[in-house]
Amino acid sequence: MAADRAVTAEGRKRRAIAHHSDRTAEFAARYAGLALDPYANCFVYSRHRLQAVLDRCLPERGEGLRVLDVGCGTGHHLADLRGRGFEVAGADGSEEMVARARAGNPDVPIERADVESLPFPSGAFDVVLCIEVLRYLQDPSGCLREMARVLRPGGISLVTATPLLNLNGYWLANRLASTVGLPGLTSLRQFFSTSSGLRRDFEASGFGGVRIHGVYLGPVNWVERLAPRLTPIFLRRWERLDATLADRAVLRELSNMFLVCAVREGPRD
Repeated sequence: MAADRAVTAEGRKRRAIAHHSDRTAEFAARYAGLALDPYANCFVYSRHRLQAVLDRCLPERGEGLRVLDVGCGTGHHLADLRGRGFEVAGADGSEEMVARARAGNPDVPIERADVESLPFPSGAFDVVLCIEVLRYLQDPSGCLREMARVLRPGGISLVTATPLLNLNGYWLANRLASTVGLPGLTSLRQFFSTSSGLRRDFEASGFGGVRIHGVYLGPVNWVERLAPRLTPIFLRRWERLDATLADRAVLRELSNMFLVCAVREGPRD
């Protein structure tokens, strides 16, 4: 525990970037697999369910709308949104991820940048997307304020966070993995949220109209660990119930991923 406390927030951020840089090819392959079988494993299933919720929050076509993907990774969401008519840009802290994103999205402005210091003008975007970034930030306020800055008043942010009470019990697993180590689990310290805490953080950073959705539910990661060959069958059968339950108010805190939809406050043109 003492060693964990000695690691600064900036140090944790650098370690997360290095970890993801080393796994660039793995992430690219996982996202490619999403189009082949969204039930093949828990990663692609989580992104499949996330896409369903994102689609409810975004217009079907994006002509005239500018989107920034903060923490764009390999560029999966950039390619999807560009194909739907959005004008897109991206930022990521990993040089390897940026190179992969640029290769898959030619002529799209994609910058290597700190998520707490984005190299884009204030009010430049209609939508900001931020997928699986907050979980690596000890204090998300700097990132949230930057997203608010680059959004026009009335623009929306779509941001994922990891629920503290998720049914995979990942909070405890991660604390153990990051302090004493657990085989097969990353030792990166991650940070977990509640709906009420996220609402306070977003409102303090210049957002209003905060809505928090549960994306997917259930101890699905443990199913994958204990019975990997049965995972695709389980996920196919589970999805209908999952889609019904994950965003219910009474169960949302137990989901495995939050999606926060919030509006940038301020006078509009």
